[in-house]
Amino acid sequence: MYPRRSDPRAYLVAESPAMRAVATAIELHAECDGPVLICGERGTGRELVARVLHLASRRRQGRFVAVRPNFDAGDPGADDDEQRAKRALRAAQGGTLLVKDVCDVPAVGQRTLRRAMREGPRRGDTSGEIYDVRVVGSAGIELERAVTARILSRELYDSLALRRIDVPPLRQRGGDIPTLVERWVRHYADEVGRGKLTVSTRAHERLVKYPWPGNVAELKDLVRRLVVATEGSKIEAGDVDAVLPRVAERVPLEELSFEDMVKAKLAGFLDRMDGYEVHDLHEKVIERVERPLFELVLARTGGNQVKAVAILGLNRNTLRKKLESQGVGRGKKGRQDRVLDD
Repeated sequence: MYPRRSDPRAYLVAESPAMRAVATAIELHAECDGPVLICGERGTGRELVARVLHLASRRRQGRFVAVRPNFDAGDPGADDDEQRAKRALRAAQGGTLLVKDVCDVPAVGQRTLRRAMREGPRRGDTSGEIYDVRVVGSAGIELERAVTARILSRELYDSLALRRIDVPPLRQRGGDIPTLVERWVRHYADEVGRGKLTVSTRAHERLVKYPWPGNVAELKDLVRRLVVATEGSKIEAGDVDAVLPRVAERVPLEELSFEDMVKAKLAGFLDRMDGYEVHDLHEKVIERVERPLFELVLARTGGNQVKAVAILGLNRNTLRKKLESQGVGRGKKGRQDRVLDD
C-alpha cells in the first residue's frame, strides 16, 4: 500500500484554466504506470511537469533521472547509443526516466526504449534484462511531423502518445503570471539579501501583457534581473519597462497602412543599429522601396520597360540607371544594408 499521492497543485502554479488542465492530466496519469509524453514549447516547464508526475505517482520514492537524447546524464561511461540507453534505464530502476527531446534519440536508443516499455510481467530487452522503469518523453509541439519524416519511430510515438500532457505556452496562462512573479521575487530577494520586495499592480499588468516568446524560462530570468536592478522596495511599471524587451504589438498585415509598415520596419532597424554609426539612411531606404516596386512593375509588363516607365512616371534613362545601380553584383552588403533587409 502506497501512501496518499502528492497533489500536483502543491508544486505547480495552476490558477489559469490551461494549467488546471495540466494538473488534472497529471493526476489522471499518475494513477497508472505506463509511459507518458509531455509536449510543449521550449521554456514551458516540461521537465517540471515530469517531476511532478513522478512525485504524484507510486514511484515517487524511487529515482527521477533526466537524460538528454543521447542518454548522457553527465555520467559518461557507455560508449554507444544502446549501452547508454541501458545505463540510463538501470539508473532509474524503480523510478522514472525522463528522456528530453525524444525526437532526437538515435534509432538504436529508440529501439531500446520500445523494448523497455513493452507491457507484460517481464519487460526488458532480448537479453532478458528487466527494467522496472516508467519512461517519460518530452518533445516540441509538432511531434507528428517527426514521425512522418521517420525521425521518430511510429511504434515509440504510439506508446508514448497514448498518455499525453500538453503544457501551454506562458502567453496562454496569463492568470498564472502574477503568482509566478511574486514567488520568484521572494526567492531572489531572499537569495541576495534584499528583504521584502513588492510588485505594483501596473508592473504586473505590464508583465501579463507581454507575449513571452521564451515562456516561463524567460519570465524567471527577467524577474531575477528586476530584483537586482530595482532600487526601491517596490517594483514599478517603469522598472519593468527598463528591462522588458520591446515587442511591437501584433496587428494583422491587412490592417496596416503602407506608412505604418514602413514605420515599423524602420523602428526595428534603428533599434538594431543602436550603438553603430548610421549614414546615408535616406538613400538606402529609397533603394529598398524602389527595388521591389521596379521588380513588380516589370513582372506586370513582361519586362517591357516602355510600359514600365509609363506606369512609374519615370523616363526610360532614369529607370535604366536605377535598375543597373540596384542590380546583381553590388558586392558585399554593409551592416546597415543587412539589417535593413532583416
